[in-house]
Amino acid sequence: MDGLALMLLVAALGAAMTLVVHQRPQVAYVLYLLALCLVPPWAGVTVGVLVTPLMMLSLAMVVALWRGSGIRLLTYDVVTIVVLGAVTVSFLVGYVSLAQAYAAVIGWGLPYLVGRLSTRVDHDWLSTCIATVFFVVAVLGILEFVMRHNWFVGLAFPNSLYSGWSSIQYRGGVARVEGAFGHSIALGACLAMSVPFVWVSRLRPWVKAVVILTIASAAVLTFSRIGMISAVLGIVLCATLLGKEVTRGFRIGTAALLGVGVVIAAPIAMDVFSSAGDEAAGSAQYRGDLLSLVPTMTWLGRSSAAARDAAGTQSYGSFESIDSAIILIGLSYGLIPLILLLASALAAVASLVRGYRGPAIVSVVAILPGLTSVAFITQFTTFFWFVTGLAVTQHALARSRPDARAASAPSDLHNMSAFGGSVVPRRDG
Repeated sequence: MDGLALMLLVAALGAAMTLVVHQRPQVAYVLYLLALCLVPPWAGVTVGVLVTPLMMLSLAMVVALWRGSGIRLLTYDVVTIVVLGAVTVSFLVGYVSLAQAYAAVIGWGLPYLVGRLSTRVDHDWLSTCIATVFFVVAVLGILEFVMRHNWFVGLAFPNSLYSGWSSIQYRGGVARVEGAFGHSIALGACLAMSVPFVWVSRLRPWVKAVVILTIASAAVLTFSRIGMISAVLGIVLCATLLGKEVTRGFRIGTAALLGVGVVIAAPIAMDVFSSAGDEAAGSAQYRGDLLSLVPTMTWLGRSSAAARDAAGTQSYGSFESIDSAIILIGLSYGLIPLILLLASALAAVASLVRGYRGPAIVSVVAILPGLTSVAFITQFTTFFWFVTGLAVTQHALARSRPDARAASAPSDLHNMSAFGGSVVPRRDG
């Protein structure tokens, strides 16, 4: 009876949330970003599966916003459907496990739909919301480093996700900033992806510069090379491809502030990486060794090297974790989904080079190199696929307006995508 009461309560909350979302889509996206960034991944109730506030809100948004969204299937939508369909078929015939199928269909598909259904909100407003929320995340991250305390770890829940993600990582004896993301790499990658949205937001120029500097500083304090490099790449892409969105004075001022930030942050980062010694080098070598698993990939379904022990721990050959989204997709779902997603990732880069300019696609392209060295984990999975959905929607909206900045983009540039994966990562990544 307790389980039934819990299910009824969850259903009632979901129905009420759907009504609110239908009437106030802007409020829904604000709540979505807050749940994404400020609620740890282990927070939720178990009703067969772990139901989190973000999952409930996502389902409510899809149900409430689907009708009247006016979206039409584009090439990448078809690619996504084919990939997720292949995963579903693989599960039905026993080629992949239920957990792996759930990670792709729900973990990728749901946030992608939330991004695609953003046609009812103004995207300049949405960029400003993303910028504001991640500024808060960055400030909390800096405070976490200064005070040496993560407040989110204290939100304990009796489930395996809490035991798996709540422990704080260290590098060179220094605690790495994780925020509510459960992992420093996830936080660093999401901070880096938020930079293009800050760049095009409605914030005042000097506020934009301060927010970008704050986000970059927080990315450094994760001591994640992926977060730091992706943040720099995002800023470079914004300066070169989104230059018309800001004034020349803003670009100069931002460059000056970042220069000061580098002077301050570089010694801290170098000292930590130097103290880490062989730890960081070993982590990089480990990722290179993952290439030995490529020959074990099949066309569809799990790799021939996949194994699961009595405790339920998944492994591939001698590797218990796969810190590469690209390789993990091939090992988990097969070469066909991997090739489709790689092709659409290349199309995303091509669309950026050939003329389409938008914050979401710049964000996606900036993080692509990092996906060779990190699997999708915690909220990084959600934010990446949400931004991917935004990229497709923004491109569709730009093409529908003759006077839009990207109106001259070629018609074959709908293939915007990237890779995904899900596995418990190494704690030294």
